[in-house]
Amino acid sequence: MASRSISLLSALILLLATWTTQAETPTFNLVTENFPPYNMSVSDAEYEHKEEGITGLITEVVKLIFKNAKIPYTMKLRQWNYAYNYTQRKEYRGVFGTTLTEERKPLFKWVGPIASDGWVLYAKPGSDIVINSVDEAKKYLIGAYKGDVREQWLIENGFKTSSLDKDNLNPKRLENGQIDLWISGPVSGPYYALQNGVRGLKPVFTVKETQLYLAVNKDTPDAVVNKLNSELEKIRASGELKSIEDRYR
Repeated sequence: MASRSISLLSALILLLATWTTQAETPTFNLVTENFPPYNMSVSDAEYEHKEEGITGLITEVVKLIFKNAKIPYTMKLRQWNYAYNYTQRKEYRGVFGTTLTEERKPLFKWVGPIASDGWVLYAKPGSDIVINSVDEAKKYLIGAYKGDVREQWLIENGFKTSSLDKDNLNPKRLENGQIDLWISGPVSGPYYALQNGVRGLKPVFTVKETQLYLAVNKDTPDAVVNKLNSELEKIRASGELKSIEDRYR
């Protein structure tokens, strides 16, 4: 009888501890940008205020990570500069679809990699531009996405840039001769071009291949970040990550 009472008491303590942990778990505030097909508005809107309005390869993975980790969250879609700066101001915030660089590494804690990306220089359809090394691109005006890591790298390394807050406007600028080259991703570049009626985009040089992460405010506890990474690895091992990737390729 005493043994049974102890078992019931242990179960009650465990249940109360679980309730307490759940009650004390802060809500994560997640934010991203329109970066198809990784993150994007379901209705092609500029902003989204709820998770059901946001989709994409990385978005689906992030939702699954938090669901499996049983961590409450909100999710919004904003412009990149806002999302990036918002995350740095307070713990339990995260911006996903973020490229990990040496400069950014100490500014956040990192969950990932979640997906692959890259830096590709595109010329307009039918262009005769040929580039054999990245330095050869320095004589051209390169269109970029304002605040993006690719734009930052171009500026820091002495390239001529013309940047916009909306990257999806760059394919038309390229086609119309307003810029000589455009730096974008191997998946997102062709996607944006087709969305804007530009066909036959010419990739002329791949600067580098990169990985995309969920960047978490650095004041967020390590235990929480480790839990998120653990759940991501389970998703990867189960084949769920590959299934999500295949739907967007």
